[in-house]
Amino acid sequence: MIQAQSILKVVDNSGAKLVKCIKVKNKSGRSYANIGDIVLVSVQSLRPRYGRRVRLKMNKSEVHHGVIVQTRRLYRNRAGVGLRFGSNSVALITPTGKPLGTRISAILPGRLRSLKWVRLAAMAKKII
Repeated sequence: MIQAQSILKVVDNSGAKLVKCIKVKNKSGRSYANIGDIVLVSVQSLRPRYGRRVRLKMNKSEVHHGVIVQTRRLYRNRAGVGLRFGSNSVALITPTGKPLGTRISAILPGRLRSLKWVRLAAMAKKII
């Protein structure tokens, strides 16, 4: 469960490495987020540039929207199978819901596909 002040890993190639959760959006009073929820994040650290031609899409301390794609907390689907990841991770999106990156370098849960994040699931390396 992700709440305010949680440090999250970024799994896409948008340029950020670590972000901090500022606020959980659209949860009607709840203060925590699970897989597939939208959060407001602030960029804490950036990925290193591998040459001058690489142009980053963001700077430190910028505020972006993100979708929670992995959590360390055990998630059970309707069949009873449990799923747990090694880190709390997020994929950055625009305020309209389009992804900022072009690739996702992580394994994503199949639940994202049913939660209107088909575009993120299509960019993933593998789906469980």
